[in-house]
Amino acid sequence: MRVLLVRPPVPPQTMGLKHVMICEPLELEYVAAGLAGHEVEIMDLILERGFTRRLARFRPDVVGTSCYITGVNEAVRLCREVKRWNPGCVTVVGGVHAARAPEDFADDAVDCIALGDGTTTMPRILDCLREGRSLADVPGLALPGKDGLSFTPAAPYMPDPDILPFPRRDLTQHLRHRYYYLFHRPVALLKTVWGCWYHCNFCYTWRITAGIPYTRSPESIVEELAGIDEEDVYIVDDIFLIKPERLRRIADLIRARGIRKKYLVYARTDFVATHEDVIAEWASLGLTAVFMGLEATTDQELDKLGKGSSVDYNRRAIAVLRRHGVDTYASLITQPDYGPEDWERLWQFIQETGLYYVNISPLTPLPDTTLWKECGGRLTVSRHAHSLFDLSHILLPTRVPLRQYYRSLLWLYMRTCLNPLRARRLSLRTLPPVFSLAYLRLWRGAFQIYLQMRHAHHHHDAAELRRAEDRGTPWLPETQEARSARIAGVGGMANSAGEVP
Repeated sequence: MRVLLVRPPVPPQTMGLKHVMICEPLELEYVAAGLAGHEVEIMDLILERGFTRRLARFRPDVVGTSCYITGVNEAVRLCREVKRWNPGCVTVVGGVHAARAPEDFADDAVDCIALGDGTTTMPRILDCLREGRSLADVPGLALPGKDGLSFTPAAPYMPDPDILPFPRRDLTQHLRHRYYYLFHRPVALLKTVWGCWYHCNFCYTWRITAGIPYTRSPESIVEELAGIDEEDVYIVDDIFLIKPERLRRIADLIRARGIRKKYLVYARTDFVATHEDVIAEWASLGLTAVFMGLEATTDQELDKLGKGSSVDYNRRAIAVLRRHGVDTYASLITQPDYGPEDWERLWQFIQETGLYYVNISPLTPLPDTTLWKECGGRLTVSRHAHSLFDLSHILLPTRVPLRQYYRSLLWLYMRTCLNPLRARRLSLRTLPPVFSLAYLRLWRGAFQIYLQMRHAHHHHDAAELRRAEDRGTPWLPETQEARSARIAGVGGMANSAGEVP
């Protein structure tokens, strides 16, 4: 079968990192890796254009797409476009948001929603289609219908990750020079853990895998690492720096293979603060930056977030990284009741700790998180305005007017990382010269974010909210009966040769 895997474009209202980072679609590369014997292409609509032309040229039997919450409406829009091109082409949606909120993808143009690992689920879907069987036979799916979603038998989220094939990076070879994260250019992604050991109330990573972390062996990790061409490697586990014995084994294997890379990884501050020996070892291997969820500047706020850490750990972790020449990429969460004194306290913390790379996110309830259960009912925007759930818009009632809230957020960004004089004063391993081409590229992206954020309060206007909810022109199937037959694998989905027309 011919399978086209598509990453949706970023919605126009979505703010933030899209202007300073574009990383490879690793989830689609994993899905492609599981489709041996099929003809597969990947299309990245963040960087590429001409989706309908690609459909006409490649003539896929199946189109698969994946997204986070901000891309829900764009993914549905793509499926509608596929159905208008060829109603017999099967559409599959997956990804982390689909796993926990499949109802968001319930649409006539979506044939099935994968609730688990696509690397193993997609081959089962293709086998089912080729054999003319019902998709109801495939475990771990949600099937849209006129009465809502129906669910096939449950399945484990994924198998032992060591049996997964390595991602098909060759399918994005023509784009690899364009994938980057800030000054890590070009950059490759590596995943070693699915899920998380911790249960923060604003995050659903641990809920996706039912609280079970799926971890790869050090041998598997290093074998894949040895085959990556890029010098900069972004390890996208929500927590990579954990389990000291595992980290030391990985380090030993890296040295034994003579692998030389630069690493950007995630860690908790309590681990960094109490395992300086691990940081020292990995700094010698090429660790250049660590992304840490500091989240707050008071212990009271950290407790509300269920972080299980402290501000003291935050400060100590930043100091540990600085001692070993490793940059801190910090995540901070602002509360909806922030006033001028809170923004000033946050700025003083940034100044005192010497932070430069920061991602400042207003508290955002995401579906299926504990935080959603606590305050999802107080949203000030529609549940279906998915592009605004980007961790840059404030979606809860604020103490101050919206415009003032966004201007305070913007001013904090300007003082922190849009100040070239401040950048020159700080000792940063990953920061190029202020007047270099690389730095000017970042400034261009930062200016685009500035323009968006300056007018972000208008995104809450009625007309803009309607745009944020828009999924494009609905696709109207010929009859509900014909659609049900197609989903069931009969009525022309597969011909006598086992091929989808």
